[in-house]
Amino acid sequence: MPFTEVWARWKDKAVRSFRKRGVAGTIKFVVARVKDDLSIRWQHYRDKSFDRRFAVDTAGTLVLPELQSDLRFKYSNAYGPTPHSAFLRIMRQLKVDYGKFLFIDFGCGKGKVLLLATKFHFKQIIGVELSSELIRVAKDNFRSYLSKTRERDVFQLACVDASEYPIPPGPAVYYFANPFHAEVMRKVLENIRRSLTAAPRECYLVYFDSVLQNLLDESGFLTPIKQTSLYSIYKIASG
Repeated sequence: MPFTEVWARWKDKAVRSFRKRGVAGTIKFVVARVKDDLSIRWQHYRDKSFDRRFAVDTAGTLVLPELQSDLRFKYSNAYGPTPHSAFLRIMRQLKVDYGKFLFIDFGCGKGKVLLLATKFHFKQIIGVELSSELIRVAKDNFRSYLSKTRERDVFQLACVDASEYPIPPGPAVYYFANPFHAEVMRKVLENIRRSLTAAPRECYLVYFDSVLQNLLDESGFLTPIKQTSLYSIYKIASG
């Protein structure tokens, strides 16, 4: 693109921003955008470094052709891994005896979060995923990761619609990184509620993203213990 055209576009955006936000507001806006861009670039670098270190394939977003053509996926969102540092920070805030808990990632995709969860030595680490292609990639990732780390194999994968997944007994951390639309989320929440009513136990729900926060807040059985613009942590009232 010619320099004159680039300059004209930048100038137009600058003028609109000055009119809307003023000089000080525009400066703050630009600084925020630069910080966000640097943060995204840094996270992308860390994701790629993680993949190289453990010979796995987890980085980047992915929209499978089947998400567009198969009606089973009409309520599914694109795959995108949770940032490495964000996940570790969230898990450390739970302050539970991880070895007594199941960790279940609904919409686990390629399994990045499941790999990171090994750092906390959960009793079992389970991934629920509708896409058989992503399940295949996750299995390959597990093999590579375990061969590099010599971690204990506590992985389990379920290739099933999350709304039909039978909630296993035992204390658990249920993890969601905005994997599907509200239609599916409501059904999963109801399955969790019924499971805990039948067998009361200590459980937590982590939702990475703020898209469905209102739905979770209005569920009637989730008590927020930490909420930010990026994620929410809930303790589940059972019984």
